[in-house]
Amino acid sequence: MRKRIGILTGGGDVAPLNAVIQSAFEQGTESGVEVVGIVGGWQGLLDRETVDLGRIGLDPKIGGTVLRSSRVNLANVQDARRKITESLSELQLDGLIVIGGEDTLSNAFHLRDIPQVLISKTIDNDVGINEPGRLVNYFTLGYPTAAEKIASFVSLKEGLRTTAYSHERIIVVESMGMHAGWLAISSAMGHPDFIIIPEFPLEYENLKAKVAKRFGSQRHVIIVVSEGSKWSNGRYISADEDERDDFGHPKFKGAAEALAKRLKADLVPFFNTRNVNSVNPSYLYRSGRPNPLDLDAAETLGRDAVTLMSKKLSEPVFLTLKESGRGFESEEFSLKELRDIEGFHRFVDNRYYDPAELRVTTDGTNYLAKLSADLGSPVYGFSQNHKERR
Repeated sequence: MRKRIGILTGGGDVAPLNAVIQSAFEQGTESGVEVVGIVGGWQGLLDRETVDLGRIGLDPKIGGTVLRSSRVNLANVQDARRKITESLSELQLDGLIVIGGEDTLSNAFHLRDIPQVLISKTIDNDVGINEPGRLVNYFTLGYPTAAEKIASFVSLKEGLRTTAYSHERIIVVESMGMHAGWLAISSAMGHPDFIIIPEFPLEYENLKAKVAKRFGSQRHVIIVVSEGSKWSNGRYISADEDERDDFGHPKFKGAAEALAKRLKADLVPFFNTRNVNSVNPSYLYRSGRPNPLDLDAAETLGRDAVTLMSKKLSEPVFLTLKESGRGFESEEFSLKELRDIEGFHRFVDNRYYDPAELRVTTDGTNYLAKLSADLGSPVYGFSQNHKERR
């Protein structure tokens, strides 16, 4: 009997989702496995809304997801397991390919006896396998494309560095990243002056002193700050902790704007702070077409997921991208070894980031170099020659 599996996407969109869907469908066609699209993530499975992938236009180079998305926490859905099981039976599905970030993938822990292949996608790059004591290089789908974008946004070649220099501005750029700073540190490829990430609470006086000194020497400064960054007292730089989503995440209100406002007031004794500004590219990080690395990875994961599902899979399996001697390759990991989604969390530590200097370390630079090319020199060569002036 021909195997029939469903594929769904959940959470925020990223650039290579359609490429995963397309490659999974093609692999299924080649291997005699029917791959059925589930529209609207886990909610679509609850509602039993499907689409024939052979009858819709799938372009792997277009971003977003043709299957659309939702953000559903099955822990908050009454009789969720029974409803999911009934939907699978009604749709005659033998298992699922689930593509999502930590919230979407966390639902698999409530459905451990259902065959699933989990594929992590998030521009936050915070879902993977940790190996204590080792620098293991993973990345999640969507991260390479977003990493190139944030580096471009702050760079001299393509981004805000030219405007900051031309008008003697301090520009604070916001990065996505609720509790992990991978996207923010990837801006290092575009050479911002300082980077602030959630893993290391910000010592504000240290930042203020560094900004004053850097502005005095080069007459412009670029700062990148993750949306989930915190002050040294543990409070978010800007978040409404009383307004939380279905997974308990607070509503972030603009860390870049809040930080720029504070610097604007506190740096007045040093120079005219009229040109202290903030920029939040927001959804631009995850929109648009995938870059070549993302596209190749998506095609590999889609095919490998179907190959895994075509076997006698009886439990959820996590399929990740891990660096090997031949580049990045897919690797499977059983959920039996983990109690919940916390075991998949990947955070930036001081091997990759120096919190005192507010910049990426050599190991961090080497990691980023595997994802994308350097975007060029950090500043105009003559910008250091300005005299300090109030």
